[in-house]
Amino acid sequence: MRYFPLFLDFSGRSAIVAGGGEAAAQKVRLLLRTEATVTVFAPRLTPELADLAASARIRWQERHATPEDVALADVLFVAGEDGARAQALADAARAANVPTNVVDRPELCSALMPALIDRDPLVVAVGTEGAAPVLAQGLKSRIEAMLPPALGALATRGRALRDRVASTLPEGAPRRRFWRSFFFGRTRDSFLTRDHDAFERTLERDLDDAGREARFGRVALVGAGPGDPELLTLKAQRLLQEADIIVHDRLVSPGILDYARRDAERVLVGKRPGGPSHSQSEINRLLVREALAGKLVVRLKGATPISSGAAARSRRRWRPTASRSRWYRASPPRSAAQPPCASR
Repeated sequence: MRYFPLFLDFSGRSAIVAGGGEAAAQKVRLLLRTEATVTVFAPRLTPELADLAASARIRWQERHATPEDVALADVLFVAGEDGARAQALADAARAANVPTNVVDRPELCSALMPALIDRDPLVVAVGTEGAAPVLAQGLKSRIEAMLPPALGALATRGRALRDRVASTLPEGAPRRRFWRSFFFGRTRDSFLTRDHDAFERTLERDLDDAGREARFGRVALVGAGPGDPELLTLKAQRLLQEADIIVHDRLVSPGILDYARRDAERVLVGKRPGGPSHSQSEINRLLVREALAGKLVVRLKGATPISSGAAARSRRRWRPTASRSRWYRASPPRSAAQPPCASR
């Protein structure tokens, strides 16, 4: 990945657009969704840009931009300038460490514009590092069809609830379970139907449910199978994405662990050549201790699938000290005896 995706705060920033044609107008439309100050440098403007200048929504300098202008900007867009002028502006921007996007000249860009799906404050950006703009636009169209227009309003409502949720629910799995229902479950469904009373009732019910569940930890036994991430069950993927802590052995492939949340704690157990090893009793105590602290713990075992008998034996070992925890099990769809190349 050469270009790192990053959302920047444009409040009070100075954005320069060099060019006054349709390509420049496209950039201006996007910039006006932000809180940046937009200045267009061009001898002539399209009717659309001229109207924006007349209404003071943008500033217009009736001339070409110069390297001196670029040095005062926070971001530069070059759209419609000839090759020599675009090169000079890009060189000046690079010297001044100003992020620059030059339309149809990726070799001059230090920043690329993704295809955007705007459900403010929800924004999805799709980029191909300039390799396939048509692909990015096609994916944008598909994603837009998946996201109801009201999702932005739901995200805004969620932002207003953050302090209440933080004071009501402990960190970790209880909050994540609540927010999953809020954005993907019954709370979202009631919001999208525009039934305010039903939404408020569902919201309160989900907060109460999450509060009760906060008293219980959970342990999930997940078999990693032969190492191919595509062979994980959907339930196994979901548990890895929800886990507070993942207890795994060396046989688990990095591709499997990529499903985990970035902030999930990872604990390596089992045998290590030339290093300390953990006994099953030590692993069991670790699982119980973390579960009793209210965490969702995933015991991720590589290679050997977790049989129903093995799961039952583990539960018998834990039951005397883990009455306040709940137990789940997920196993891979294929036996670890089958090689990864068995997938198609």
